[in-house]
Amino acid sequence: AAAALAVTAITAQAQVYSVNTVGYVNQTLPAGTLVAVANPLDAGTNDLNNVLAGVPAKSSAQFWNGAGFDISGKSAGGWSPNVAVPPGLGFFVNSKSAYTNTYVGELAANAGESVTNALPAGALVMVGSPLPYAGDLNTAELNLALPAKSSAQFWNGAGYDLSGKTASAWSPALPVNVAQGFFLNSKAAYDWVQTAPAN
Repeated sequence: AAAALAVTAITAQAQVYSVNTVGYVNQTLPAGTLVAVANPLDAGTNDLNNVLAGVPAKSSAQFWNGAGFDISGKSAGGWSPNVAVPPGLGFFVNSKSAYTNTYVGELAANAGESVTNALPAGALVMVGSPLPYAGDLNTAELNLALPAKSSAQFWNGAGYDLSGKTASAWSPALPVNVAQGFFLNSKAAYDWVQTAPAN
């Protein structure tokens, strides 16, 4: 995935201004392949029909429900059901043909502010970084400082790569890409907090 962010300041009269952090992320979806994804930007209307509007008909999306997967299918008229996909939610997409999806929107938090993804204790949840950060599990910006004995699972196309959390670090420190979905199982309830870069 490639990410590009632009900061736009709009000034109207010397004492009134607003700052919006907007941008886009491109993500390649190969044909007929299950890919773990996550919406990295707030598009305003964060649902499949908006975030994955151009994905080819006969594609599918799968959402982890704690025991299995709920399925949504893409027809020429749109996704059914049209599931909400806010930043921070991970899910799988299987595109009927090769397609590059472009996520467009704003950061899920204003510059210098934070966004929180509440993780339950001892439950496998599928997530993605709610901000378009990349690195590895120990990267400071991702702030994945979960309790010791937590675990992470990353889909590799044939199975899962696993990582465990010690008191000090993840091992192995698997890579996390922008717009990538993955599983977390937190040993205890944990608020995963990320902070948007300050202007």
